[in-house]
Amino acid sequence: MLALRNLRVGSRLGAGFGLLLLFIVAIVGLVLYGNHLKSAQFEKVVDVNMVKMRLLNDMLDTNNAVLMHRRLMVIKRGEDFDKDYQKAQELSQTYDGIWAKYIKIPRDATGDTLVAKIDAARKATDASTQHLHERMKAGDFDGAAKELLAEHGLATAWNEAISTLLRHQETLTERSREEYRSTESWTGTLSIVFGALSLVLGSLAAWAITRSLTRPLEGAVKLADGIANGRLDNSIDASGNDEVTQLLRSMQRMQAQLQSVMAAQGELARQHDAGSLSYRMDESAFPGDYGRMVHETNALVGSHVQVQNRLIEVMKHYARGDLSVDMDPLPGEKAAITQAMDETKTSLSAINSEIRRLATAAAAGDFSLRGDEDRFAYDFRDMVAGLNRLMQTTDENLVQVSTLLQAISRGDLTVRMQGDFHGVFARMRDDCNATVDQLKQIVGRIQSSASSINLAAGEIASGNTDLSRRTEQQAANLEETAASMEELTSTVKQNAEHARQANQLAIGAHGVASQGGDVVGQVVTTMSAIEASSKKIAEIISVIDGIAFQTNILALNAAVEAARAGEQGRGFAVVASEVRTLAQRSAAAAKEIKGLIEDSVGKVADGSVLVRQAGTTMGEIVASVQRVTDIMADISAASQEQSSGIEQVNQAVVQMDETTQQNAALVEEASAAARSMEEQANLLTEAVSVFRTGAAAAAVSVPRALAAVAASVTPVRRPAVLSPRIEPTLAANAGGWEEF
Repeated sequence: MLALRNLRVGSRLGAGFGLLLLFIVAIVGLVLYGNHLKSAQFEKVVDVNMVKMRLLNDMLDTNNAVLMHRRLMVIKRGEDFDKDYQKAQELSQTYDGIWAKYIKIPRDATGDTLVAKIDAARKATDASTQHLHERMKAGDFDGAAKELLAEHGLATAWNEAISTLLRHQETLTERSREEYRSTESWTGTLSIVFGALSLVLGSLAAWAITRSLTRPLEGAVKLADGIANGRLDNSIDASGNDEVTQLLRSMQRMQAQLQSVMAAQGELARQHDAGSLSYRMDESAFPGDYGRMVHETNALVGSHVQVQNRLIEVMKHYARGDLSVDMDPLPGEKAAITQAMDETKTSLSAINSEIRRLATAAAAGDFSLRGDEDRFAYDFRDMVAGLNRLMQTTDENLVQVSTLLQAISRGDLTVRMQGDFHGVFARMRDDCNATVDQLKQIVGRIQSSASSINLAAGEIASGNTDLSRRTEQQAANLEETAASMEELTSTVKQNAEHARQANQLAIGAHGVASQGGDVVGQVVTTMSAIEASSKKIAEIISVIDGIAFQTNILALNAAVEAARAGEQGRGFAVVASEVRTLAQRSAAAAKEIKGLIEDSVGKVADGSVLVRQAGTTMGEIVASVQRVTDIMADISAASQEQSSGIEQVNQAVVQMDETTQQNAALVEEASAAARSMEEQANLLTEAVSVFRTGAAAAAVSVPRALAAVAASVTPVRRPAVLSPRIEPTLAANAGGWEEF
């Protein structure tokens, strides 16, 4: 065997096959004849029956593809309809081409009958398909689904007709196969005879040659199988000089090169796993196609790394909100990456545009705008829906606030914000309602206070008007009293002068006793007049005392009302206090004048008694002139004292008149202040009457009533003449002042 391995494989095969060729020539002649017979039968099977079966199977596959495509068109509900419709037409044209080829091949009578059935089934199916396409073009996808179910039954009948024709062709093919087998049987018997002889001789030669080839080839096969199975640690026996041995040596070198490539690829994988994506294998270390394989591997890795880097770069731009960058177009299946990035950009751009549109509208104060939720899906749809809910909630809240503010601007404080709000909108609703409630309470208190102030101001104005009238009356009475006192003073002075003259004349009265009697009569008359005037002055002082008492009472009432008015009545309270002080001073002065006048009345009464006594004893004057002179001296002294007292009374009345005039001026100022306060209270009432709180209508009629009362009080002008005589009531008034 080793000797055979030292020979070339061609030499060994030439010797072995040369022997066999002699037997082959004989066998070939026999075989050629048999093959000629079988060829005719084979052509019938292959060129006719098998072609028909292949075409029928193609038609079945095409029909199934058409049905699947139409089902897909119905499922997609019009998406890419034109493209899918074009593809359906292309499939139909493919079927027509196959059918045309089948029709050209000759058939038997049974085949013609089955072909007619297939044509009829196809026409029925085509009509249903036409209806299906029309419904889909019209957008009636539910009707198209029903039409597809109807078409499925027709298509099944169509396929069944094709299958029947296919089974018929299989039957014809089986018959041709039986004929072929019969021919092959007898030709085979002859071939066996010649073959057996060549087998015996060829087997011996083949055994020896095969033995010398198969053993090293088995090693080569094991080596190739090991390499093919990924094992690169195979042991190799490369002894000998034939081609098989050379093959083993070459495979040994190939295994070593593959081991080097595997090691380089392993190092590449380890470097990339460690993060060194720029690492590449050394192409120069590998010869020929190994170097090219390493180069292509490096290029493949670089391409994937480049795509990943570009993808990361684009995603970084998108993460920062920069949507101006596009993913580079990638070929083949990698185009899915480009498509995914484009869809991501489209979705981000759409949601960004929608958010910007809503934000712009909100910034412009338009919260009625809503985002198109139907353009988005999943979280983007939820995001737009959330923005729409935000816009709606904000719009409803602002409408409520606007309605509330409009009602407040109209003065309607009965309106409140209503609605189920949450968070800051709930706080805004509660704060607005609390603000309106607080404003309503403030306005209600202002209205109530304005009504009270208006009522108090009206009462004060009415009282001041009445006080002014009474003070003016008092001033008039004091003027009359002053005039009377001036007359009384003049009379008393004249009386004193007469008494002095009488005293001087009394010395020489002896001779003129009768004249003395006349003078005494005049004195009696004068003293009666003085007594009457003194009583009249007492009555006047009683009147002044009553007026001062009434003034004090009114000033006290004014002070009480001013205290009720609070801060607004503080100034008026001061004025009322001053009026009360002046009234008390007037009362004290009147009481003092009253005492002086009572004393004067007593003295005048005494003088009258003396004068009467002088008249009754006038007859004794002549006898006792000296005593009359003394009496007249006393009368003169008394007249001087009376004149001095009357002068003091006159001064006191003048002072009371001045005080009363000041009181009248103060009362007029207080009345003017009260009227001004009443006007301000009316303005305040009118200012707050614009607000409707539900409880302010009842206070409107009070100020108007008070104004009517104040308007009805007419000031009394100061009289220029004396008032009617009033009976003295000094005792009653004195008791009243003691209680005050």
